[in-house]
Amino acid sequence: MNDSMLGWFFGVVARPRTWLNLLFQVLAFPLGLFYFVFLVTGLSVGLGLVIIWVGIPILLIVAGAWWLFGAFERLQAKYLLGAAVSAPPRAWENVNGVWGKLKAHFGSGATWRDLFYLLAKLALGIVSFTLLVTLAGILFWLVYLPVAHFWGIPFVDFGNGRAWTPPLWLAILAVPGAILNVFLSLHILNGWGWVCARWAELLFRYDEAPARAAAVVQPATAPGAPAPLVSVTAPATLPPQAPAPPRTVVTPAAPEAPTALQSPVAAVAPEPTETPAASESQEPASNRPL
Repeated sequence: MNDSMLGWFFGVVARPRTWLNLLFQVLAFPLGLFYFVFLVTGLSVGLGLVIIWVGIPILLIVAGAWWLFGAFERLQAKYLLGAAVSAPPRAWENVNGVWGKLKAHFGSGATWRDLFYLLAKLALGIVSFTLLVTLAGILFWLVYLPVAHFWGIPFVDFGNGRAWTPPLWLAILAVPGAILNVFLSLHILNGWGWVCARWAELLFRYDEAPARAAAVVQPATAPGAPAPLVSVTAPATLPPQAPAPPRTVVTPAAPEAPTALQSPVAAVAPEPTETPAASESQEPASNRPL
């Protein structure tokens, strides 16, 4: 158990996800600041100029930009954080006409969730930036303690010729402290990355589920070709089984034909019997004259 815990703690540097998460945290603040300034400025200018119709193309440009930004954030959440997010929504693909495409795009909830995620990216970026600066600052001072002692550099200068130089024991303890700080900082950043991944899944995961549900329901309930074909083929196979009872009724009629045929035979059969009788009667008639 201890070995597994130690392996988990010190093995954080060997995990690729750790460094991908670190890259996400480094990019979070500048991207969040850019998204916030661009979207707030573009939406404010576009809405303010809608009265003179100039704001409509500005709003369309901003809407297209925030779709691209949302698609980029989905890629970051998927490949840098390992979050289970869906593909960028394309609600306009199955709609004809410019007005229909615009209505489908702005009527999709995923479009507005993307906008909310981009605006909230600044708050997440501030937290990421604060963690990075704080953890990096602690690591810097832990490394600076032995340097200040062995090179005779004052660690704190109070002015008026007064300065404080760290003692030897503190400089020695700062070395393992700096090493442990590296591993601990990576774990803290991974924990914050886990929170960011769950946040991305919360806003990006609803786009794929309805599509899958529609794909499953369409073959059974949609008014397309598959449903009528299934409903027609099932009854088509039943009528051949329905005539089976009439065949059983016809089969007894078959033996009745021979009975009808046998009756004439029975009627014909006595004729040859009668002919010999007639011949016998004729024979004595012929014999009498003789």
